[in-house]
Amino acid sequence: MQFKQPLTACVAGALGLAFSAGAFAQDNGTPQDKRFYVAPMVSYGFFNNDTIGNSSDSFGRVHVSNHDSVGASLAVGKPINSWLNLELYGFYFNPDQNVNGASAGSADLYGFGLDALFFPARDTLPVYGILGAAWGKQNPGYGSINGNNVGDNADAQFLDAGVGYMYTLNDYGLKVRAEYRYRYTTVSSSDVLGAGYENARYNDNIVSLGLQIPLGAPPQAPKPAPAPAPTGPQDSDGDGVIDANDQCPGTPRGTEVDARGCPIEKKAPIVLKGVTFEFDSSKLTSQAENRLNNVVDALNASQDVDFRIDGYTDSIGTKKYNKGLSQRRVDSVKSYLTNHGISSSRITGTEGHGESNPVATNKTAAGRAQNRRVELHVTNQGGDNSMSNNSGM
Repeated sequence: MQFKQPLTACVAGALGLAFSAGAFAQDNGTPQDKRFYVAPMVSYGFFNNDTIGNSSDSFGRVHVSNHDSVGASLAVGKPINSWLNLELYGFYFNPDQNVNGASAGSADLYGFGLDALFFPARDTLPVYGILGAAWGKQNPGYGSINGNNVGDNADAQFLDAGVGYMYTLNDYGLKVRAEYRYRYTTVSSSDVLGAGYENARYNDNIVSLGLQIPLGAPPQAPKPAPAPAPTGPQDSDGDGVIDANDQCPGTPRGTEVDARGCPIEKKAPIVLKGVTFEFDSSKLTSQAENRLNNVVDALNASQDVDFRIDGYTDSIGTKKYNKGLSQRRVDSVKSYLTNHGISSSRITGTEGHGESNPVATNKTAAGRAQNRRVELHVTNQGGDNSMSNNSGM
C-alpha cells in the first residue's frame, strides 16, 4: 500500500515527540496524574465521496459516497509527561452508501490505531492537539454492481489530525472530552472491485463527545520534608526571643511579646455598640449617628488618645464581598468622626476584616448581629482618659 510508509512515519514521529517532550518537561513539584484511563465516546462522521476507475475497467467508473453517520470510539491511554498522552483506540461507523447515485445498503467501517495527544499547557488550558494513525476495514454495503458480484472487506488506512478539549468533573479525575478530527481515509478498492481500480480516498470530518475515566486511585501530594534540626541559639517557643534571654518560656505561639519574651498586655477593643448601617450598605443609620456623637464627645475629652478603626461582618455572602463591605463601613465611620472635629492624624488606620474573628456563632440571628460590629483599638494613650467600653459608646 502506497500510504503505509507515511503512516509508519507518523507513528514513529509521535513516539519521538513523546520522548523528546519528556526530556524537556519541567517538574513543578505537583504530582502529575499518570494513571491509565479509558475514553468511551459517541461520534458523528461527516463523510466525503470519491469516484474511482474508468470506462475500460470491469465495472466502469464507480462513484461511492458514504452518508453522514453516528458512530462510536473507545481509547485506552496514559499520560507520558506534562506534554503528551499516548492512546490505543478503535472506532466503528455503519453509514448508508450510495453507488453511482443509487442506494447500496450500509457499510461497516472500522479501524484500530495509535493516537498522540499534545498538551501545550495542560494545567492552565486543557486544550490538546491530535495526531493519529489507524488500520482497519471497510465492508461495502453492496454485493454487486450491474448484476456482477463484488468482493468485501477492503483494507483501509486512516490518518487523523485534530484538536480536543477536556473538562475535569471531580477530584477523582473524571473528565468530559470533546474532539474534532480531520480524517484522511484510504480504501483499497481493488479488494472489492478487482485489479485495475485505484485506491478510493476520502476527506472525512469527525466530531466526538464522551468521558475520560481514570483507572486506580488519584495521585497523592508528597509529604512535606521534616523541618531541619535547629542550629545556633534556640527559641523553643518561637516568640522571637532566644531561650537564653526569655524570661517567660513557653509563651503560646503567635503571642505578641516584649524584649524579655513576656506577653504584652493589650487593652480590649472598644466595641461601638449601636453603630449600625443600612442593609447591605455603608450608609450610617440615624441611631448610628447619635452613637457616634457620643464617641466624638469622648474623643474630645481624651485628646492624647490615638486609635485604629476595625470593622467586621457576619458570614452571609462571600468572603471577598464581606471584606469589601466591612472596609467601606469603617471608612464611613472615619469620615463621620473627621467631619465632626476629630483630627485624622489621631486615626492610625482603618481595616475591614469581613467575616473573620467572629465573637459569636453565625448560625443564629443574635449571633450574627454580634459579629456585625465596629471596634476602636487604642494605639497610643498619652495620659488618663475616660474612654472605655462603658463610656456610652
